[in-house]
Amino acid sequence: MKRREALHTLGAAALGLAAGTHDGAASMRPATSESARAGQQQAGEILIRGGRVVNADASFTADVRILGSTIAEIGANLTAGAEARIIDATGQLVIPGGIDPHAHLQGSFVDDLTTGTAAAVAGGITTVGTFAYPQDGENAVEAMNRWLAEVSRSAIGDVFFHGSTWPPTPEFAELMPDLAATGQPSHKIFMTRRDFGASRGALIELLEAARDAGVVTLMHCEDGVMLAAVLQRLRAEGRTSLRYFAESRPVIAEVAATQDAVALCELTQAPMHFVHLSSRRALEAARTPHSRELPLTIETRPLYLYFTEGRFLGEDGPLYVGQPPLRSPSDMDAMWDGLVDGRIDFLATDHAPWTRAQKMDPELDVSRLRPGVSDLRYMRPVLFSEGVGGGRISEQRFVEVTSTAAARTFGLYPERGVVRKGSLADIVVFDPRLERIASADDDPSRSDYTPFEGRRVTGWPVITIRRGEVVYEGGQVTGRPGSGRPAERRPRQT
Repeated sequence: MKRREALHTLGAAALGLAAGTHDGAASMRPATSESARAGQQQAGEILIRGGRVVNADASFTADVRILGSTIAEIGANLTAGAEARIIDATGQLVIPGGIDPHAHLQGSFVDDLTTGTAAAVAGGITTVGTFAYPQDGENAVEAMNRWLAEVSRSAIGDVFFHGSTWPPTPEFAELMPDLAATGQPSHKIFMTRRDFGASRGALIELLEAARDAGVVTLMHCEDGVMLAAVLQRLRAEGRTSLRYFAESRPVIAEVAATQDAVALCELTQAPMHFVHLSSRRALEAARTPHSRELPLTIETRPLYLYFTEGRFLGEDGPLYVGQPPLRSPSDMDAMWDGLVDGRIDFLATDHAPWTRAQKMDPELDVSRLRPGVSDLRYMRPVLFSEGVGGGRISEQRFVEVTSTAAARTFGLYPERGVVRKGSLADIVVFDPRLERIASADDDPSRSDYTPFEGRRVTGWPVITIRRGEVVYEGGQVTGRPGSGRPAERRPRQT
């Protein structure tokens, strides 16, 4: 069976359709047949022996004993029950399951909750955040409840959701306590909307309501009016191909929106999170001496750590289109600096998967886009290879920026984001010396390309455990579609 056929079968299985027979060609697909489930490790007792536990604040050699869905013991020479599975982790790292709070697993993108979370667990990510966009006639809470019900039907990893509604009406503001009561206290605002300024008064009221309910507001910081003005100029000049994509979304539009968002955060004291920050100037605007006291966190994304705007000049330039665009080498260095020194709190994928044919569509231009790339499979391995292996960050900082900090920001800590007694058994056994070549053929995402194609990467997950169940092992996703659960979160205390 070809990889694409295997992924189609995977999606069919999640919908309860006939899965057919499988051969061994597509090792990254989740196990869906009865024979595969029979060999699947169910949540029970697992003893991980002899690994080096790495948390954000410490690392030490110890055994980790799992009972059911939780970590029961951590210590030396632990004893397991007669029926326990023993995992020898000698020479390997035992780290918290990754948490990616920013992925797109709905709408026109090619991944859904099944294939997206399959890619995640293959990459050592056990919990994924995505969006609960409403359908016609739904309010934010109704949309949230619909999406939460979908998790236990199709997801392999655990999932949480951010609401998203525009414009910021009084009715939406009144729903903030109800949104928090669903266990999903966050929502997203796109400052790219041209009517953002006209809605400013209503937005302030919404932010105050979110603050009072403990709801975090995610902010996409690009000024929509500025973007429209630049686009109009490029059209007049006949420069609309994707070669000009970086110019179509200039740094100043990100800076202006970031400054505006910081001011709104200071005015309302509403907890905010800035998504996919991309430039040095925007980081400087977000992290002023005064803003350090604000309830504000920041993410960047993998694209901005490894690629620069020169990619748009190549024949495959459209493959790298994302919002905001790739920036200059100086901006790339600034993203690394921020990740190292803590001005950037964590890395998030902004996983937005398309096929190569969709991205290379000749009809696309600077005003008609398919932004984003598939990142869930490769975020942690590539960061470990380039960050830890490259001497930029420590193993502990690696854990912090791919798990713990996101858990703290979005109300998941200490149940998730740490290997400690009493926490959920979301654990990755990670081989820091394993060397492999990144390839789209090794990615369960339905996207058939990766920007990391051909890159030599050192450091890979070898076993992923989600709530005490092995869901990835031996190069194969073993988790069953529908075994994922909603990740409930606590409201933010300000």
